[in-house]
Amino acid sequence: MLEFFIPSAARRKILVYLLSHPEEEHHLREFSRRIKEPAPVVKRELDKLDRMGLVISWTRGNQRRFKANRNFVFWPEIESFIEKSQTLSTVPKITTTYTLKEIPQRRKSWGKRSKEIIAAYGNGLKRKRPRHPSEAKLLENRS
Repeated sequence: MLEFFIPSAARRKILVYLLSHPEEEHHLREFSRRIKEPAPVVKRELDKLDRMGLVISWTRGNQRRFKANRNFVFWPEIESFIEKSQTLSTVPKITTTYTLKEIPQRRKSWGKRSKEIIAAYGNGLKRKRPRHPSEAKLLENRS
């Protein structure tokens, strides 16, 4: 579910990890190993989060360290959003796909089902929206 709102997989992993370990500080390579993403990708995402204010960074010796900024304005909202997305079940996936060759065969079964629906609910069923002109033309050519 989170992938619909945060498209970057590395950023999702970083946020989930930061929210589950808010008091820990990490250097780049350690962070990269923990979330199993390449270091350059993690650095780019951490830099973006640092500019936004969600992450605090500083240098210690020759290492740059990172830690979650719990004083960030939207911290409670982000924390709540990510926790909710982690507890929700996965989004249902499309279970059946058809190739172009299979569609005409399937269309026959769909037509049969349509006739069953008409028989059950009556002949007065109307489409709620008109067909798109290209769809109507395609259906005319198929007949």
